[in-house]
Amino acid sequence: MENNKFYKFIRKAIRPITNFLWPVKIINQNRFKEGKGIYVCNHYSMLDPVPFVTELFENDFNALMKEESMSIPILGKILPKIGVIPIKREETDLRAIKSCLQVLKNDGPLVVFPEGTRNKSGNRELLEFKDGVAMFALKTKSPIIPMVYSRPIKTFRKTYLYIGEPIYLDEYFGENIKEARGVVTDKLKLIMQNMFDEMDSLLCDKKGLKKLFKSQKIELKQIKRQNKLEYKQKMLLQEPKSDDKKED
Repeated sequence: MENNKFYKFIRKAIRPITNFLWPVKIINQNRFKEGKGIYVCNHYSMLDPVPFVTELFENDFNALMKEESMSIPILGKILPKIGVIPIKREETDLRAIKSCLQVLKNDGPLVVFPEGTRNKSGNRELLEFKDGVAMFALKTKSPIIPMVYSRPIKTFRKTYLYIGEPIYLDEYFGENIKEARGVVTDKLKLIMQNMFDEMDSLLCDKKGLKKLFKSQKIELKQIKRQNKLEYKQKMLLQEPKSDDKKED
């Protein structure tokens, strides 16, 4: 609960600053539902997770990031407290893998950048995907929520974040995970690559895009109210009963 309070404090504190410096407009935000799932996105820079914190995840945030991020002055101390899971990229980091699986088993959200590193070219040709997302999804029966940035986030330049439809892997449950991982990884990459074209079609239609944002704004209010209600219920279920407290 302490981490949760700290996360909410950080989120509220940085939101006005980050929204001013790095404006990101989210397309299909009404598709976003906070809860159990693996939220994946293309990766351009260290700023990529910022809109997830400020605009999407209101209650819980868990993200897989390279261990080197923990050595950044000040930021390295804050990241673990808001839900960042450091991972050693040069080896099989069992501790990080177990932490990710535990998050999903507890019905929490997990943010992963499947390219595994930043695409410094800034273009839309996705790098080779790691198969960790597929493994996490198959082992915990979690949906995958794909997202793509229109371009790298830059100061005082509007960027779009496009949220795709959730990917459910029911057809692969019960199959050999090692064999299914590659198929799911290829499928995810193809879906995300095609999402760039879907996003461009919307961006070309300025009137249609404006209308879409207006309708999403109304729906989003209802979704946020529902999310808050569900989160409160979840917290009540997790609170220890009075008898348990006495035993402690």
